[in-house]
Amino acid sequence: MAAFSLVLSRLIRGQYMVIIGVLACFIVLIVLGSAGAAKGRRKSGSVSYVRRSLMTSREREFFVLLRAALPVGVEIYAQVSMGALVDVARGARWERNRFDRKVMDFVVCAVGGAVLYVIELDDRSHAGESAQRRDAVKNDICAAAGLPLVRYRSVRTEASTLRADFERFAGVAASVSVGAVWPVLRCDV
Repeated sequence: MAAFSLVLSRLIRGQYMVIIGVLACFIVLIVLGSAGAAKGRRKSGSVSYVRRSLMTSREREFFVLLRAALPVGVEIYAQVSMGALVDVARGARWERNRFDRKVMDFVVCAVGGAVLYVIELDDRSHAGESAQRRDAVKNDICAAAGLPLVRYRSVRTEASTLRADFERFAGVAASVSVGAVWPVLRCDV
């Protein structure tokens, strides 16, 4: 009988140890979980937001000129993500990270909504080495995707130049297959 009570007491202590161990693990998980949640959560009032303009004053000036130069009904969109215009056809899906957060200044579409070409309005900020690397990424990806890219350096580009570029891409777009490689056109006007 003494042996039985000894075995029974060891079992009970062992069970308690298991229960204590499970409770300890549970408490540790709760503490770690709440610490992780607090890390991802900011204190109330520590973040504030402000509304931004869709376009800079230079971009708005160019937009007005572009709108006047192109035919009625042509759609012009400002500040469009490259991720909305280009996708990875072959290769690793993470390759989208190279471009999906980059933004094109303007997208020119035909009356039916088909993208004809994109426009980048370059200024002095594009002269730096890092800006040129970023521009080269846009150039390369647009060319590889068959998406014509036109770069203008001046917001005062002649309306006749804007119209001629549109007519060239609108006329060519109907006869070019998707996936064709387009060169980057740079207008130094």
